[in-house]
Amino acid sequence: MKAGRDNKKSTAEKGFSTKARQRLFLQAFADHANVLLAARAAHINRTTVYTWLERDEDFSFAFNQAKEDARDVLRAEIYRRGKEGWDEPVFQQGKLIDTVRKYSDTLLIFHSKALMPEYRDKQQVEVSGPDGTAMQVQHTHDFSRLSDDEFEQYKLLSAKARGG
Repeated sequence: MKAGRDNKKSTAEKGFSTKARQRLFLQAFADHANVLLAARAAHINRTTVYTWLERDEDFSFAFNQAKEDARDVLRAEIYRRGKEGWDEPVFQQGKLIDTVRKYSDTLLIFHSKALMPEYRDKQQVEVSGPDGTAMQVQHTHDFSRLSDDEFEQYKLLSAKARGG
C-alpha cells in the first residue's frame, strides 16, 4: 500500500463485511438523502449501491426505508425554516451587531402544497372532441404519494401514451 493512503482505506480493505458497509451507507443516506455522499461515508463506490439494489432484496427494502427517513428529515427542515425560522446575523462595518429572525415563505408554500390539496397547482387543458367542440379536462398531479416504483411505472405509461 502506498504511503499516506492509510486513512483512505476502503471498508473492504479495513475488513468490513458487506452488511456492515450497507449499514454505514444506509445510516448516512437516511441523514441527507444523497447517494454519492452516503457512499463516500461508507467508503464505497456509488455504483456498488445500485448493484446492491438490483441484487439484494433486503438492502433494497432497507434503502426504501432509509429514503423515507431522509424525506422526513427534509420535511422537518422545510417546516422549521418556513414556520420556526432561523437567526441570521446582522453586520455593520464588519462587526456583528445583532441577529434578525428570517422565515422562508417559499418553503412554507411547498410544505402547504404537499399537505393540503387545495393549495396545489392546478392545470387546465382545452382539448377538441371528435366533433370539433372544446372539451375541458382539469388535472391536479400529486406524485408525492406514489412510491418510486409507481412513479416509474407512471412515467413509462405516459411515454407510451405519447407514442414514445
